[in-house]
Amino acid sequence: MIYWNDFINAGVTYTLKHLHPEIWEFTQAAKGDKPAIVYKIKIIYSLHCFTVKDGTDRPYSDNRETRNFCFDRYEDSKELPKIIKSLGSGYVYHTGRQNFLRIQGVDKEYEVFFTVTKTKEVDLQIYIQSAYSRTRGHSPKAGKIRFSVIAHNTLTGKKIKPPRR
Repeated sequence: MIYWNDFINAGVTYTLKHLHPEIWEFTQAAKGDKPAIVYKIKIIYSLHCFTVKDGTDRPYSDNRETRNFCFDRYEDSKELPKIIKSLGSGYVYHTGRQNFLRIQGVDKEYEVFFTVTKTKEVDLQIYIQSAYSRTRGHSPKAGKIRFSVIAHNTLTGKKIKPPRR
């Protein structure tokens, strides 16, 4: 699992504890004669949630790459755990590329790209691939899908097809 080290710049410490892995219990509500289902989901965040590709004046590395620590992405990332735990409400978008997208925000839109996989350790794992403030002004070219469908289909091994728009 990925536990991020704090970033120190000009004597200021930027803690990344809010992006440490955690286990989330997601409850899919009962529907008709089907009982509620509780999923144990491990949440893991990538360094793309608080770094950018350009520049190396503030390098931050994991075991795969070095990127530039981004103060804006870092500030926005403080909302990520809450956003992920809200996936059960509303929709996410199937990108058609084996991952999903949640767009959320009040004063600005925030894009969160993630994958969902079945694991032996817990039921599922959400891997947050990237998250950043949205710069494009148009709607995503992807179909809407409920997170509960993603969770159920992933756990039971059913293929998740991009919904028709």
